[in-house]
Amino acid sequence: MTPKKKLDPLGVQPQPTRGHDVPDYSNKARQNRVVQVLPFFKTNWIDHKPQKDLVTKLITYMASTLPLLDGPIDGCCLSEFTNAGKSRMIEALVAEVARLRTEAGLSPNKYQVITVELDEATSLKSFFRKILKELDDPNWNNKHDTIDDLEDRIHHFSRKLGVEGLVGDEVQHLDRKTTEATAVTNRLKSFLNRGIVPLILVGNEKAEEFFKTNGDLAARLGTPLVLKPLDPRNDKADQKLFVEFCKKLDESMVKAGIIDEPAGLDGPGLRSQLVAVSSGHVGRVCRVVCEATKHALWRGSPLVEKHDLSVATRQYAMGPVNWIGRDPFSSRVA
Repeated sequence: MTPKKKLDPLGVQPQPTRGHDVPDYSNKARQNRVVQVLPFFKTNWIDHKPQKDLVTKLITYMASTLPLLDGPIDGCCLSEFTNAGKSRMIEALVAEVARLRTEAGLSPNKYQVITVELDEATSLKSFFRKILKELDDPNWNNKHDTIDDLEDRIHHFSRKLGVEGLVGDEVQHLDRKTTEATAVTNRLKSFLNRGIVPLILVGNEKAEEFFKTNGDLAARLGTPLVLKPLDPRNDKADQKLFVEFCKKLDESMVKAGIIDEPAGLDGPGLRSQLVAVSSGHVGRVCRVVCEATKHALWRGSPLVEKHDLSVATRQYAMGPVNWIGRDPFSSRVA
Protein backbone atom coordinates (compact mmCIF):
# COMPACT_ATOMS: atom_id res chain seq x y z
CA MET A 1 0.00 0.00 0.00
CA THR A 2 1.41 3.37 -1.03
CA PRO A 3 1.85 5.63 2.00
CA LYS A 4 -0.39 8.67 1.96
CA LYS A 5 1.45 11.87 1.13
CA LYS A 6 1.60 14.24 4.06
CA LEU A 7 -0.38 17.42 3.47
CA ASP A 8 1.48 20.72 3.48
CA PRO A 9 0.00 22.76 6.36
CA LEU A 10 0.66 25.93 4.38
CA GLY A 11 -1.49 24.74 1.48
CA VAL A 12 -0.81 23.43 -2.00
CA GLN A 13 2.15 25.39 -3.31
CA PRO A 14 1.76 26.57 -6.94
CA GLN A 15 4.05 24.81 -9.40
CA PRO A 16 6.24 26.77 -11.84
CA THR A 17 5.12 26.82 -15.49
CA ARG A 18 8.20 28.49 -16.99
CA GLY A 19 11.86 27.71 -16.58
CA HIS A 20 12.88 24.74 -14.44
CA ASP A 21 11.21 23.39 -11.34
CA VAL A 22 14.22 23.92 -9.10
CA PRO A 23 17.02 26.52 -8.97
CA ASP A 24 20.40 25.71 -10.50
CA TYR A 25 23.00 27.51 -8.44
CA SER A 26 25.86 26.20 -10.59
CA ASN A 27 24.61 27.99 -13.71
CA LYS A 28 26.99 30.91 -14.38
CA ALA A 29 24.65 32.73 -16.77
CA ARG A 30 21.88 32.70 -14.18
CA GLN A 31 24.28 33.85 -11.49
CA ASN A 32 25.24 36.86 -13.64
CA ARG A 33 21.59 37.88 -13.82
CA VAL A 34 20.88 37.34 -10.13
CA VAL A 35 23.86 39.58 -9.29
CA GLN A 36 21.96 42.52 -10.79
CA VAL A 37 18.79 42.06 -8.76
CA LEU A 38 19.75 43.48 -5.37
CA PRO A 39 21.48 46.63 -6.73
CA PHE A 40 18.39 47.30 -8.83
CA PHE A 41 16.00 47.05 -5.89
CA LYS A 42 18.30 49.15 -3.69
CA THR A 43 18.43 52.01 -6.20
CA ASN A 44 15.13 51.79 -8.06
CA TRP A 45 12.72 54.61 -7.17
CA ILE A 46 9.05 54.34 -8.03
CA ASP A 47 6.91 57.44 -7.82
CA HIS A 48 4.45 56.73 -5.02
CA LYS A 49 2.28 59.61 -3.89
CA PRO A 50 2.43 59.04 -0.09
CA GLN A 51 6.23 58.94 -0.20
CA LYS A 52 6.45 61.91 -2.60
CA ASP A 53 4.18 63.92 -0.31
CA LEU A 54 6.47 63.21 2.65
CA VAL A 55 9.54 64.25 0.65
CA THR A 56 7.77 67.52 -0.21
CA LYS A 57 6.91 68.11 3.46
CA LEU A 58 10.53 67.52 4.51
CA ILE A 59 11.88 69.87 1.83
CA THR A 60 9.37 72.51 2.93
CA TYR A 61 10.47 72.09 6.55
CA MET A 62 14.14 72.61 5.64
CA ALA A 63 13.40 75.63 3.43
CA SER A 64 11.31 77.29 6.15
CA THR A 65 13.95 76.65 8.81
CA LEU A 66 17.09 77.86 6.99
CA PRO A 67 16.34 81.60 7.51
CA LEU A 68 16.08 80.97 11.27
CA LEU A 69 19.48 79.33 11.78
CA ASP A 70 21.64 80.49 14.70
CA GLY A 71 18.48 81.03 16.71
CA PRO A 72 15.95 78.59 18.17
CA ILE A 73 14.51 76.32 15.49
CA ASP A 74 12.10 73.41 15.35
CA GLY A 75 13.07 69.94 14.23
CA CYS A 76 11.05 67.41 12.32
CA CYS A 77 10.31 63.75 13.02
CA LEU A 78 9.09 60.83 10.98
CA SER A 79 8.22 57.30 12.09
CA GLU A 80 7.68 54.51 9.63
CA PHE A 81 7.36 50.74 9.89
CA THR A 82 10.47 48.62 9.32
CA ASN A 83 10.98 47.78 5.64
CA ALA A 84 8.19 50.13 4.62
CA GLY A 85 10.48 52.14 2.32
CA LYS A 86 12.12 54.57 4.75
CA SER A 87 15.67 54.30 3.42
CA ARG A 88 14.58 54.76 -0.18
CA MET A 89 12.53 57.78 0.84
CA ILE A 90 15.55 59.40 2.51
CA GLU A 91 17.54 58.75 -0.67
CA ALA A 92 14.69 60.31 -2.66
CA LEU A 93 14.84 63.37 -0.38
CA VAL A 94 18.57 63.77 -1.03
CA ALA A 95 18.06 63.32 -4.77
CA GLU A 96 15.17 65.78 -4.94
CA VAL A 97 16.94 68.62 -3.10
CA ALA A 98 19.93 68.07 -5.41
CA ARG A 99 17.64 68.26 -8.44
CA LEU A 100 16.03 71.48 -7.19
CA ARG A 101 19.48 72.95 -6.60
CA THR A 102 20.53 72.16 -10.16
CA GLU A 103 17.24 73.53 -11.45
CA ALA A 104 18.02 76.79 -9.65
CA GLY A 105 21.32 77.02 -11.53
CA LEU A 106 23.52 76.21 -8.55
CA SER A 107 26.49 73.86 -8.55
CA PRO A 108 26.07 70.42 -6.89
CA ASN A 109 26.68 70.19 -3.14
CA LYS A 110 27.16 66.70 -1.70
CA TYR A 111 26.79 68.13 1.79
CA GLN A 112 23.34 69.60 1.15
CA VAL A 113 21.62 66.89 3.20
CA ILE A 114 23.67 64.50 5.31
CA THR A 115 22.45 61.32 6.97
CA VAL A 116 23.82 59.79 10.16
CA GLU A 117 22.60 56.45 11.44
CA LEU A 118 22.17 55.95 15.16
CA ASP A 119 22.71 52.54 16.72
CA GLU A 120 22.17 50.90 20.08
CA ALA A 121 25.65 51.89 21.24
CA THR A 122 25.50 55.52 20.09
CA SER A 123 26.96 57.95 22.60
CA LEU A 124 26.84 61.72 22.33
CA LYS A 125 30.47 61.98 21.23
CA SER A 126 30.13 59.16 18.69
CA PHE A 127 27.00 60.79 17.26
CA PHE A 128 28.71 64.17 16.84
CA ARG A 129 31.82 62.52 15.40
CA LYS A 130 29.70 60.65 12.86
CA ILE A 131 28.28 63.98 11.75
CA LEU A 132 31.75 65.51 11.43
CA LYS A 133 32.99 62.49 9.51
CA GLU A 134 30.13 62.98 7.01
CA LEU A 135 31.26 66.59 6.73
CA ASP A 136 34.82 65.42 5.92
CA ASP A 137 36.28 67.11 8.98
CA PRO A 138 39.92 65.88 9.00
CA ASN A 139 39.90 65.98 12.80
CA TRP A 140 36.54 64.25 13.28
CA ASN A 141 38.06 61.66 15.61
CA ASN A 142 40.19 63.97 17.76
CA LYS A 143 40.08 62.34 21.19
CA HIS A 144 40.79 65.59 23.02
CA ASP A 145 37.63 67.37 21.81
CA THR A 146 34.92 68.12 24.32
CA ILE A 147 31.21 67.92 23.47
CA ASP A 148 31.15 71.69 23.06
CA ASP A 149 34.15 71.54 20.72
CA LEU A 150 32.42 68.95 18.56
CA GLU A 151 29.16 70.88 18.40
CA ASP A 152 31.00 74.10 17.53
CA ARG A 153 32.79 72.34 14.69
CA ILE A 154 29.50 70.94 13.40
CA HIS A 155 28.19 74.51 13.36
CA HIS A 156 31.32 75.73 11.58
CA PHE A 157 31.37 73.05 8.89
CA SER A 158 27.60 73.21 8.36
CA ARG A 159 27.84 76.89 7.49
CA LYS A 160 31.05 76.50 5.48
CA LEU A 161 29.70 73.59 3.41
CA GLY A 162 26.12 74.82 3.01
CA VAL A 163 24.37 72.02 4.90
CA GLU A 164 20.60 72.40 4.63
CA GLY A 165 19.49 69.36 6.58
CA LEU A 166 20.71 66.64 8.93
CA VAL A 167 18.87 63.32 9.03
CA GLY A 168 19.30 61.23 12.17
CA ASP A 169 18.16 57.77 11.12
CA GLU A 170 17.11 54.84 13.35
CA VAL A 171 16.29 57.21 16.21
CA GLN A 172 14.37 54.43 18.01
CA HIS A 173 17.77 53.25 19.26
CA LEU A 174 17.76 56.21 21.63
CA ASP A 175 14.74 54.77 23.42
CA ARG A 176 16.78 53.07 26.11
CA LYS A 177 17.31 53.83 29.77
CA THR A 178 21.00 54.71 29.72
CA THR A 179 22.96 57.81 30.60
CA GLU A 180 24.38 58.03 27.08
CA ALA A 181 20.97 57.87 25.39
CA THR A 182 19.65 60.56 27.73
CA ALA A 183 22.69 62.73 26.99
CA VAL A 184 22.08 62.48 23.23
CA THR A 185 18.41 63.34 23.68
CA ASN A 186 19.14 66.34 25.89
CA ARG A 187 21.83 67.63 23.57
CA LEU A 188 19.47 67.43 20.59
CA LYS A 189 17.32 70.01 22.38
CA SER A 190 20.38 72.25 22.76
CA PHE A 191 21.22 71.57 19.12
CA LEU A 192 17.82 72.96 18.10
CA ASN A 193 17.96 75.85 20.57
CA ARG A 194 21.24 77.00 19.01
CA GLY A 195 19.87 76.56 15.50
CA ILE A 196 22.85 74.50 14.33
CA VAL A 197 21.15 72.90 11.32
CA PRO A 198 17.64 71.71 10.36
CA LEU A 199 17.23 68.33 12.08
CA ILE A 200 15.07 65.47 10.82
CA LEU A 201 14.77 62.50 13.19
CA VAL A 202 13.63 59.30 11.48
CA GLY A 203 12.83 55.91 12.96
CA ASN A 204 10.65 52.86 12.72
CA GLU A 205 7.32 52.36 14.51
CA LYS A 206 9.16 52.06 17.85
CA ALA A 207 10.33 55.65 17.46
CA GLU A 208 6.80 56.83 18.25
CA GLU A 209 7.27 55.69 21.84
CA PHE A 210 10.60 57.52 22.02
CA PHE A 211 8.95 60.76 20.90
CA LYS A 212 6.10 60.28 23.38
CA THR A 213 8.39 59.71 26.36
CA ASN A 214 10.61 62.70 25.56
CA GLY A 215 8.06 65.46 25.72
CA ASP A 216 10.49 68.39 25.79
CA LEU A 217 12.19 67.17 22.63
CA ALA A 218 8.91 66.21 20.96
CA ALA A 219 7.61 69.74 21.54
CA ARG A 220 10.46 71.00 19.36
CA LEU A 221 9.76 68.50 16.55
CA GLY A 222 6.32 69.64 15.47
CA THR A 223 3.53 67.32 14.35
CA PRO A 224 5.06 63.90 13.66
CA LEU A 225 5.06 62.77 10.05
CA VAL A 226 3.87 59.21 9.53
CA LEU A 227 3.88 56.97 6.48
CA LYS A 228 0.98 54.64 7.15
CA PRO A 229 0.48 51.35 5.29
CA LEU A 230 -2.08 51.34 2.52
CA ASP A 231 -5.44 49.68 3.13
CA PRO A 232 -6.41 48.44 -0.34
CA ARG A 233 -9.17 46.17 0.96
CA ASN A 234 -11.19 48.94 2.58
CA ASP A 235 -10.11 52.12 0.82
CA LYS A 236 -10.60 52.63 -2.92
CA ALA A 237 -7.95 55.36 -3.11
CA ASP A 238 -5.42 53.12 -1.35
CA GLN A 239 -6.35 50.25 -3.65
CA LYS A 240 -5.58 52.41 -6.67
CA LEU A 241 -2.24 53.50 -5.19
CA PHE A 242 -1.26 49.91 -4.40
CA VAL A 243 -2.19 48.64 -7.87
CA GLU A 244 -0.31 51.50 -9.54
CA PHE A 245 2.78 50.80 -7.46
CA CYS A 246 2.76 47.08 -8.32
CA LYS A 247 2.30 47.86 -12.01
CA LYS A 248 5.15 50.38 -12.03
CA LEU A 249 7.41 47.95 -10.16
CA ASP A 250 6.65 45.22 -12.70
CA GLU A 251 7.32 47.53 -15.64
CA SER A 252 10.52 48.93 -14.15
CA MET A 253 11.99 45.43 -13.72
CA VAL A 254 11.40 44.58 -17.38
CA LYS A 255 12.61 47.96 -18.60
CA ALA A 256 15.86 47.56 -16.64
CA GLY A 257 16.40 44.07 -18.04
CA ILE A 258 16.27 42.47 -14.59
CA ILE A 259 13.60 40.05 -15.82
CA ASP A 260 12.30 39.38 -19.34
CA GLU A 261 8.53 39.47 -18.92
CA PRO A 262 6.16 41.20 -16.50
CA ALA A 263 4.70 39.05 -13.76
CA GLY A 264 1.36 40.82 -13.60
CA LEU A 265 1.88 41.91 -10.00
CA ASP A 266 -1.07 44.26 -10.28
CA GLY A 267 -3.41 41.56 -11.58
CA PRO A 268 -5.72 38.98 -10.02
CA GLY A 269 -4.01 36.09 -8.30
CA LEU A 270 -1.05 38.19 -7.17
CA ARG A 271 -2.31 41.62 -6.14
CA SER A 272 -4.43 40.67 -3.13
CA GLN A 273 -1.80 38.17 -2.02
CA LEU A 274 0.86 40.89 -2.08
CA VAL A 275 -1.43 43.04 0.04
CA ALA A 276 -1.62 40.23 2.60
CA VAL A 277 2.12 39.56 2.70
CA SER A 278 3.11 43.23 2.86
CA SER A 279 0.26 44.48 5.10
CA GLY A 280 0.00 47.37 2.63
CA HIS A 281 3.63 48.54 2.93
CA VAL A 282 5.04 49.08 -0.56
CA GLY A 283 8.58 48.72 0.77
CA ARG A 284 7.73 45.20 1.86
CA VAL A 285 6.28 44.47 -1.57
CA CYS A 286 9.67 45.33 -3.04
CA ARG A 287 11.46 43.10 -0.54
CA VAL A 288 9.30 40.07 -1.29
CA VAL A 289 9.40 40.62 -5.05
CA CYS A 290 13.19 41.01 -4.86
CA GLU A 291 13.54 37.60 -3.20
CA ALA A 292 11.07 36.05 -5.64
CA THR A 293 12.93 37.52 -8.61
CA LYS A 294 16.20 35.95 -7.51
CA HIS A 295 14.48 32.58 -7.15
CA ALA A 296 12.87 32.89 -10.60
CA LEU A 297 16.19 33.74 -12.26
CA TRP A 298 17.97 30.86 -10.54
CA ARG A 299 15.28 28.64 -12.06
CA GLY A 300 15.89 30.13 -15.50
CA SER A 301 12.38 31.57 -15.69
CA PRO A 302 11.75 34.66 -17.87
CA LEU A 303 9.30 36.03 -15.30
CA VAL A 304 8.39 35.94 -11.63
CA GLU A 305 5.63 33.40 -11.07
CA LYS A 306 3.24 32.75 -8.23
CA HIS A 307 5.51 29.85 -7.31
CA ASP A 308 8.46 32.20 -6.76
CA LEU A 309 6.37 34.57 -4.66
CA SER A 310 5.20 31.62 -2.60
CA VAL A 311 8.79 30.51 -2.01
CA ALA A 312 9.80 34.06 -1.05
CA THR A 313 6.84 34.29 1.33
CA ARG A 314 7.65 31.01 3.06
CA GLN A 315 11.40 31.49 3.27
CA TYR A 316 11.54 35.25 3.88
CA ALA A 317 8.24 36.92 4.86
CA MET A 318 7.19 34.03 7.11
CA GLY A 319 10.75 33.33 8.16
CA PRO A 320 13.22 35.78 9.64
CA VAL A 321 11.09 38.93 9.28
CA ASN A 322 7.79 37.33 10.40
CA TRP A 323 5.45 39.63 8.48
CA ILE A 324 2.79 36.99 8.00
CA GLY A 325 1.92 33.58 9.43
CA ARG A 326 0.57 31.98 6.25
CA ASP A 327 1.31 31.67 2.54
CA PRO A 328 -1.50 33.39 0.59
CA PHE A 329 -0.01 32.26 -2.73
CA SER A 330 -0.72 28.61 -1.92
CA SER A 331 -4.25 27.20 -2.29
CA ARG A 332 -5.92 26.00 0.86
CA VAL A 333 -6.56 22.32 1.44
CA ALA A 334 -10.15 21.33 2.23
